[in-house]
Amino acid sequence: MPKIERLLVPLTTIAALTVVLMLVMPNLASGEDRSGPAKIADDVYVFGRTATIDHAVKGNVQVYKGNVTVSDVIDGDLIVFGGSVIFVGAGRVTGNVIQAASSVKGADGRVGGRVVSLASMEGAAASITKRAIVVSLLLVWLVAAVIVTLMSGREVRLSSTEIRASALHCFALGLVALTSFVLTAIMFGYLVPYVIGIPLLAALAVFAILTKVFGMIAVFHAVGTLVAGARTREQLAARRWFRGDLAMVIVGLLILGIIRMIPGIGAIVWGVASVFGVGVSLATKFGRREPWFLQFRSAVA
Repeated sequence: MPKIERLLVPLTTIAALTVVLMLVMPNLASGEDRSGPAKIADDVYVFGRTATIDHAVKGNVQVYKGNVTVSDVIDGDLIVFGGSVIFVGAGRVTGNVIQAASSVKGADGRVGGRVVSLASMEGAAASITKRAIVVSLLLVWLVAAVIVTLMSGREVRLSSTEIRASALHCFALGLVALTSFVLTAIMFGYLVPYVIGIPLLAALAVFAILTKVFGMIAVFHAVGTLVAGARTREQLAARRWFRGDLAMVIVGLLILGIIRMIPGIGAIVWGVASVFGVGVSLATKFGRREPWFLQFRSAVA
């Protein structure tokens, strides 16, 4: 039995990692050619080479410094920087075609939206829509981070220390927790027709959101502390500038926010940070370092 208990956590971690990889990287799970276009969720990214869209894509396609031939349906927008676009066969785009310094051929009747150039105001607005959404979400994160840090600076600092001291433990625990959240939500979903599942799903959603929010703020603090090069509170207090928990959190948020703006890579980095955040929230009980359940105490005669 002790051997089984020792193997339980590693096996659960491996299973959770496998499930997460299958969810966020379906092209690897299905054995597709890794030399093909990079695929993040339902979007396709191509960098520095020619691309051929010969299968249906339920998402946006972004091509940077390369030509693209569209011979199947793109159920989203097509964004091309520094290359040409050619429509052949059954190729069409249900959204917009946004291009910069490129030519578009055969687009008549094949584009559900509009063909716009980034040189125009309309094209510029279309290209920054997603980035504007990301920036808006980062502003929300900034407000939440400031409020939580001012109210619970000590807890955020202790959780940040836990990430830097036990990074692997936090990451593994985060993977297991996220997998458990998904499986629990599925289980509660079966109870929705009986009304029992609705409050359970609501409670699970609130707990998951609180776990991620606090954990991400702790990750921001950890990143800011690593950049500052200070390992103790005394070292931070000795600084004349760039000091304090709030400064560490804001700097970490700015760094991860800038990375989040990078197509493809930003989503991966933010997802990894979320795993660390969920893990450290559960590992430290939101920075309070208290046991989740009652501890056994022997009776005193």
